Amino acid sequence: QSIGKSFVTPTLTCGFPSMKLRSRTAVEAEDGSLNVSPFIDVVFILLIFFIVSATFVTLPGAEIIRPRVEKESSLQKNSVLFAISSKDQIFHAGEVVELSEISQLISQAVKDKQKPVIIQVDQSADATILAKLVSEAKKVAPSVSLATLKNR
Repeated sequence: QSIGKSFVTPTLTCGFPSMKLRSRTAVEAEDGSLNVSPFIDVVFILLIFFIVSATFVTLPGAEIIRPRVEKESSLQKNSVLFAISSKDQIFHAGEVVELSEISQLISQAVKDKQKPVIIQVDQSADATILAKLVSEAKKVAPSVSLATLKNR
């Protein structure tokens, strides 16, 4: 019995119980609890950053109905094509046409089918001719579109 007591006493004084406490606290820390205080601090800092750097858009105050943009694939192959050159000439089917002939040409091409009118405009063409062409085409055509280059 004295051997057992002398053996137990040195183990208690050697620090084994304290090692067991350390291992117990390490196991208890791994039980799934997570310290979220640093995470909350980071979230608040990010929130403040986004609020300060945000730009607020003011609405114009009027309701605007925007025109629908059609993609090249959605346009029908059989459409009425016009082109305005850099010399402000209007072309249809490879020939130069006058502005007064536009409504008649569209009426002949459309007939019974609903065909869209597509206008190709050179970037250096006069915008007033484009506006007049669109105005004439809208009198007869169901829809008028402008052809543009695709952004790359």
